[in-house]
Amino acid sequence: MLRSNHPKKYTKKHSLLAGAFLVLVIVGAKVDLDLGGLVSFTLQTLFLCLAYYYLPRQWSLLLVLTYLTLGAIGIPVFNSGVGWTYFISWPLGFFIGFVLAAMVPSPSSNGLMPALSFFLKIHVVIIIAGIVGIARYSGSYISALETAIEILPGAVLKSVVATLVVGGLNNRVQ
Repeated sequence: MLRSNHPKKYTKKHSLLAGAFLVLVIVGAKVDLDLGGLVSFTLQTLFLCLAYYYLPRQWSLLLVLTYLTLGAIGIPVFNSGVGWTYFISWPLGFFIGFVLAAMVPSPSSNGLMPALSFFLKIHVVIIIAGIVGIARYSGSYISALETAIEILPGAVLKSVVATLVVGGLNNRVQ
């Protein structure tokens, strides 16, 4: 089993896995699939979901805080924009959502439905924080809700893909 439910303490495995997921999140943010909408469709949250599933909470938090810090100080890790000015602009709500999503409790069982439910919850947290941030930044809840409606299908798709990845990895390990 790749994921364990026993007490989470420092291990070399966790640090290596967190580093690998950090690279995947950065690369995933740069993969911008044009699906014809105004909002970028990236693989960033797909890899965040998988990181939150496989890493203990403190490692998930360390991963996302490292990622956000790198972008805030100007290292080009986000899909678009860099630096503090970009960080505190319209995507701030999504970034807050990344941190809050790391607090979503891990599923208590390893089945596909608990995994799908977990990934959907993560996306809901990120989307809600994101639309609140957009509404605050733009002053328009209408544009924020339009953005939420536009990114919702991608969030569901990425949740399904993450579930299939977990299922595939679980089958290979067993």
